[in-house]
Amino acid sequence: MSQIRDGMVVPVVGPQLLVGADGQLPLQARLARLPLEWHEGTEGLDTETPLPPFGELNEAVARLKPRANLQDLYGDVHAALQELTRGDDDVLVPLPLRQLAQITDFKLLVTLTPDDLLARCLRRRCALNEIVHSPRLPTSEGRTRPAARRWARRTRATRTA
Repeated sequence: MSQIRDGMVVPVVGPQLLVGADGQLPLQARLARLPLEWHEGTEGLDTETPLPPFGELNEAVARLKPRANLQDLYGDVHAALQELTRGDDDVLVPLPLRQLAQITDFKLLVTLTPDDLLARCLRRRCALNEIVHSPRLPTSEGRTRPAARRWARRTRATRTA
């Protein structure tokens, strides 16, 4: 516990924490299925082979990428994510994620999932600085959330002062 309080433990959240309640499919699995359904009927697209657990989205995108415009595919995944994460956080956000967000001693949390569910939970109890990292996105196209831009300006000001 002292290592957590000292900031030496950084939780890294993956799709395993986004499991659905009451036998519902994990968010990643539901997210992967929508673009596949939307592109069903595309020549050569395999929609029958099961998607690997906790790697569903990656596999779905890998199947769609050779058959779809990349920007359209990004848009499809974004639209599916918006559709699936709309609604009441108390119902939508899995209990393990809500419990993790209640631990106040963590100074930094990292999520490897494309949703904002952890951030939603954290915003309920504290101010939040979000930093979005995308190694393949050119900096000219990079967009950070307003809080992240404010943090970046403060950081630059601190470094140059």
